[in-house]
Amino acid sequence: MIKHLINGKWVESPETFETINPATGEVLDVVAHASAEQVAEAVQAAKEAFPAWANMSVKKRSKIIERIGDLIAENVDELSELETRDTGLPLYQTRNALIPRAAENFYFFAEWPSR
Repeated sequence: MIKHLINGKWVESPETFETINPATGEVLDVVAHASAEQVAEAVQAAKEAFPAWANMSVKKRSKIIERIGDLIAENVDELSELETRDTGLPLYQTRNALIPRAAENFYFFAEWPSR
């Protein structure tokens, strides 16, 4: 079961949906479907967290964003396989274009706060 992460806590939902491999019809996992209350809770948590993020030094924010890019880049093979199973896209495309591009996007945005 894939849960929500709301305000630092893993949260289940009363409603769920299955994510299915379009190539095989295999159920990959069951995913929590957020209720309106859970969405409101997540939005409130984000609003409460924003001042700390906004007041964080540019250097520290950039390092956090860059670290996300690093984690993606370090796990291209695994993320590519997951993305291919979830979307049905060719592994060549997810491994050589989409997942590396996701890392590059985070690197780009890691540089942006200093501009």
